[in-house]
Amino acid sequence: MLVRGLELLFERTSFRSTGLVSALLVGMFALTGFCTSAYKHQRTNLGKRHYADGQRLETGGDVESAVEEYRRALIFAPDDTEYRISLASALISAGRFEEAESHIDQLLQDDPTNGVINRMRAHLAERQNRTAAAIEYYQRAVYEYWPQNRLQERARARWELISLLEKAGRREEAVGELMTLYANTSIGPDAKLEVGFALLRDSAPSEAAQVFREAARTAPKDSRPHRGLGQTYLASGEFVSARHEFERALKLDPHDNDAARLLTLTNAIIDMDPDLPGLNNAERRRRSTNLLKRVVSLFRQCSGGVGIDDRFARADNLISGQKVKSADIAFEMQNLAKQLWKDQTSICPDSPPSDQAVWRVMDRMARD
Repeated sequence: MLVRGLELLFERTSFRSTGLVSALLVGMFALTGFCTSAYKHQRTNLGKRHYADGQRLETGGDVESAVEEYRRALIFAPDDTEYRISLASALISAGRFEEAESHIDQLLQDDPTNGVINRMRAHLAERQNRTAAAIEYYQRAVYEYWPQNRLQERARARWELISLLEKAGRREEAVGELMTLYANTSIGPDAKLEVGFALLRDSAPSEAAQVFREAARTAPKDSRPHRGLGQTYLASGEFVSARHEFERALKLDPHDNDAARLLTLTNAIIDMDPDLPGLNNAERRRRSTNLLKRVVSLFRQCSGGVGIDDRFARADNLISGQKVKSADIAFEMQNLAKQLWKDQTSICPDSPPSDQAVWRVMDRMARD
């Protein structure tokens, strides 16, 4: 009996000790977990604090200090992609290209289809005057993955790509990107109009006309589509149609200064265009006289008449009607205007024409 009692006492003591030890271990684990969680929370907060300070400093123009704050943020959150992207962007702004390139290339290794990072790489290549590489990275940025909350940046990346293609003289590619942007259903009416004017800038009037006609149908009270259509007609030498569109634009918005300026230019062009249909002989001669006078005036400004005094004398006779035996004086004046214009491009190659009206008429006549 005594032995059995001792055995029971021992078992109870061992059970209690085991329970105490287990409880102690559970408590220690809980305390360790709490401390670890608190430590991680503290690190996260410190990273956020330094990152916020970096953004504030960068916004205020202190890029160098922002770089240091972004570095401190990464100490507490080394895997945070947003912090790494902000650091690389600030390094680019600070002109520290090699260091920025190292960070961006590492980011691209981790996530090569990230549109945000590819756009940043394009910015860096452009700052380094590596145009071909910048275009390639912009193309990747446009067509790779973007999070939903940053899709507006993708549109900006496409505009940056278009601008760089234009600067590089790759006009056809720029036009292709513009038409792709126009076909994007997510862009609004103002952005579509911007596409139209960019197409005009890239000498694509037929594509621009498509954009402006659609805009005029969907927004009949907006003057801008009619101004744009007027510019497409002006570019293709359809001056009377251009005038009608500029007049429509001004009727819709009398304060459209661009339309008013372009209407004045178009009227000046029409006043010296002798080839418009339906003109009688007297009107055709009057316009031919106006054209020759302005061509002569431009040529004299750049050449001083050196070596071509005989042509200027011939022009003076045609304009005054003296010593002229030709049955078609208007035709003679047009031919002489064309000859002088051709001479001007060789004698005065570094002197672009200052008279846009003359340039438009002569360009259209050369194409005809």
